[in-house]
Amino acid sequence: MTDAAIAAFSGPGGLDPTQLGRLVDQLPVLIWSSDLDLRVTSRRGGGLALLDPPPAPDEGLRVGDAIEDPAEVARVIEAHETALRGTATTYAVSVRGRTFSARVEPLRDAAGAICGVAGVALDITDRRRAENALQASENRLRAIIESEPECVKLVDHQGRLLDMNPAGLEMIQAANLEQVRGMLIGEVVAPEHREAFNHLHQRVFAGESGTLEFEIVGLHGKHRWLTTHAVPLRDASGRIQASLGITRDITEARRAEEQLRASRGALRSLATRQQDVREDERTRIAREIHDSLGQALTALKLQLVAAQEMADAKAPEIAARLCETAGMVDDLVKIVRRIASDLRPPILDQLGLPAAVEWLAQDFSRRSGIACDVTLLPVNDAITDDLATALFRIVQEGLTNVSRHAGASQVEIGLGVSGGSVTLEISDDGRGITEAATTGPQSLGILGMRERAAALGGVLEVVPRPDGGTRVSAWFPPVPR
Repeated sequence: MTDAAIAAFSGPGGLDPTQLGRLVDQLPVLIWSSDLDLRVTSRRGGGLALLDPPPAPDEGLRVGDAIEDPAEVARVIEAHETALRGTATTYAVSVRGRTFSARVEPLRDAAGAICGVAGVALDITDRRRAENALQASENRLRAIIESEPECVKLVDHQGRLLDMNPAGLEMIQAANLEQVRGMLIGEVVAPEHREAFNHLHQRVFAGESGTLEFEIVGLHGKHRWLTTHAVPLRDASGRIQASLGITRDITEARRAEEQLRASRGALRSLATRQQDVREDERTRIAREIHDSLGQALTALKLQLVAAQEMADAKAPEIAARLCETAGMVDDLVKIVRRIASDLRPPILDQLGLPAAVEWLAQDFSRRSGIACDVTLLPVNDAITDDLATALFRIVQEGLTNVSRHAGASQVEIGLGVSGGSVTLEISDDGRGITEAATTGPQSLGILGMRERAAALGGVLEVVPRPDGGTRVSAWFPPVPR
């Protein structure tokens, strides 16, 4: 390497030419010099070993001779000619499959006159490949984001929009990103949701992540419901650069939910109305059976007894038949009374719910042989007529399920008031209910109990007990005063 080239890159106060030469030979660089006619006068550097095959000897070599692409040859020659005119130039060039970043400067003699060009090139092949791979990855990521049907956005610490994909721009009714870049994104959030939105934004820049459902008003006035998940976007040092949000349009889903909720409400109202009508009809039929049919049967029995007494002496056989018929009428009166009680027990209207539950438990034990204990706490005026009917029917259905499915030997019923709420619990020691049995097609009785509770603002659950058996629990809100 010529002393002039070494001097051009060593400079005062730096390494001496010998030290610089040894250093250059160990680094992936090329250093060269050329004369005024662009003939290469010297070359040196560890970069020479990277070229495969290595360049030909220096004799007669001109600038650009080792380069295959004519366009790159022209660019290199132009850079050297510019250096000969006194201006340093930087360029990139490919040689034998390697990429170099080069810089050429005018080479001056002792008098300061330009006598050639000094150049240095650093092998950036691996770095360029990494940059290209990174660029390709970024392009793929950008393509994915651009085609993503959900909104992807970046927001800075002050809430200003940095970037947003086409799906997001469509959501806020923006024609392009430039129209809204730098805009406070909170401006499109509906006023009633801005406080929650700003709170989520603050949490993200505090290092947390979060989800929020909110309503926006687009730039042209269109309302949409969105759900967003926001996370902090950090740089290499871990500092939070922006909030990254993935946002989905749930307007149609919410509309469908509202329609479903309204439909369920209408069905529940209809079911409640049908229960009320059915209960009124049961009460009317029970009263008719008790008052009309019961009285008629009683009168018939009296007539049979009178006829029996008249026939005792004159026609003993007829008297016996009349006595037998009177017994049948007694049985029929009992059946009629039982049917009337099943339809609507008079005790519920006459003595109230606690007495009706006691009677129901005793009747259940007598019929099924299953012991039934009742715990009744004072309820005072907490139970209205409608609630009393619903609670009675829930207990009735619960006991029916125990007798049919539980295989229990003991049932406990508790009724009272806790924290102003009316509570009911029915527990048995049977085989226990499964989750599938509480929601399957055979669970219409449980569904009916739930609907009775829901119609009065209550909640009913049916769950297996930890120690075996099943528990039915219901809670009803306090009666408005």
